[in-house]
Amino acid sequence: MRFKFVFLFFIGIHCNQGVELTELPIGGNIVGIDKNRNSVDLKKIEEPVVLVFFGYTYCPDFCPNTLMKIKSAVDDLSPSDRKKFKVVFVSVDPIRDAPETVQKYVSFYLPESIGLSFTQSETDRIVKQYAAYVAKTEDGSSFDHSTYIYVLDSDRKTRKLIKTTDTKDMIKETILALGGNSVQTK
Repeated sequence: MRFKFVFLFFIGIHCNQGVELTELPIGGNIVGIDKNRNSVDLKKIEEPVVLVFFGYTYCPDFCPNTLMKIKSAVDDLSPSDRKKFKVVFVSVDPIRDAPETVQKYVSFYLPESIGLSFTQSETDRIVKQYAAYVAKTEDGSSFDHSTYIYVLDSDRKTRKLIKTTDTKDMIKETILALGGNSVQTK
């Protein structure tokens, strides 16, 4: 009896380790035309994992901090593991953020990333698709916005939301779990 308890205890601990990935009913593939009239389709990205993050280039805190956390999480990945993901930064400030500005901004942190800026109506549609929160502040100079990193699998289904309070190891483990195709849906 004691052996069964110890055995089941260790099995339970082992099964709870790792990254929990669930198919979420929000987010997913982004298909549209950016402000430069370029076609955007996340399914055409070769990497099996896409990290989508909403922000803007004038953001004073969350955007640079989150991009730095992602950079820190992936800095020690092997060259082959770095090919398993792509970061896509979607601007929530299409008035001030030109596509070139957004690309330059996100590339400063993560050179292989993609920065996107859409028209206001297209931005609103994508924000709604992801159930993200975006509101202009009272003074109109900045935005309050959700700071989740949406983790998409190779089918561009949202499998996890990473919070700003999650560790850089959580980001790395999620990329490796989804990138290795060893995912089991819960």
